Amino acid sequence: MNRVIGKYKGTEEGPLLVITAGMHGNEPAGVKALELLFKMLEVEPITNPDFTYKGEIIGILGNLQAFRHGDRFVSKDMNRCWEPDYIQTIKNADITTLRDEDLEIREILDVINIEIDRLRPDKMYLLDLHTTSSDGGIFCIATEKEESVQIAHELHAPVILGLLDGISGTTLHYFRQKNIGIPTVSIAFEGGHHDDPMSVNRCIAATINFMRTIGVVRPEHVENRHDHILIEYYKNLPEIVEVKYKYHIEDNHKWEMKPGYRNFQKIIKGEILARDNGQPVTAPMDGMILMPLYQTQGQDGFFVVEEWKGLSA
Repeated sequence: MNRVIGKYKGTEEGPLLVITAGMHGNEPAGVKALELLFKMLEVEPITNPDFTYKGEIIGILGNLQAFRHGDRFVSKDMNRCWEPDYIQTIKNADITTLRDEDLEIREILDVINIEIDRLRPDKMYLLDLHTTSSDGGIFCIATEKEESVQIAHELHAPVILGLLDGISGTTLHYFRQKNIGIPTVSIAFEGGHHDDPMSVNRCIAATINFMRTIGVVRPEHVENRHDHILIEYYKNLPEIVEVKYKYHIEDNHKWEMKPGYRNFQKIIKGEILARDNGQPVTAPMDGMILMPLYQTQGQDGFFVVEEWKGLSA
């Protein structure tokens, strides 16, 4: 398995689209989706001579070492490491001294920077593909940028607002213009359970919808036969939700989530959701649960969300 899953250059000028998958090594669906996507892109001009692509797309496997072993990470959660000061230290380091996630991050940045230096694009988009350890829902995580939220709306999945306020060091925190040097818009897509075969199809559909929305392909040129999967899955889910609470785990080995919770399942205040170090953990408020943790690595126990009420008057 290589760091670069695939690369495709269009015949017309356009942005650089970076799609990452496997930032957590136990999330193979996004990687499989990108492998299939690049095969589709290679075939499309043959079956459809009018097909055009604007710019360049590159697919990158995030945590290669963890992916090979099926673990979320090796030493630390790579999707919590993207703090600008820390990244600068990694960029300035002798690469031979870097290990585990630090080396993974450096190699990812080197790949992206080479593409930026070669293409000199006017704009970059980042789509980060993920899955969750719980069933019950797909969703998009947008940044505070209006364009990020608008694109997320087009992916046929609930949009999560405020999640980035409760965590730090994600790719969405880092990949923005002040760090990359060119206008950059980022979104994360969660395609379902880690082991659900349909998560691969959902990630393909989200990726194609993303490409359509940003205008690098024309809608009539790429048939998205997986689109109905997202639409069917989305129709019973909320449109936009806002994070109201996050439970932080100090020691994952002492964490036990109560079985059966699904993304967007309604919970009531005082309901016992889990046990942490033997003590009951209860819902702090009425709402919906998001990303209840059912894996042996990670420090985000769960989030509580509620439907977004819009801007207050």
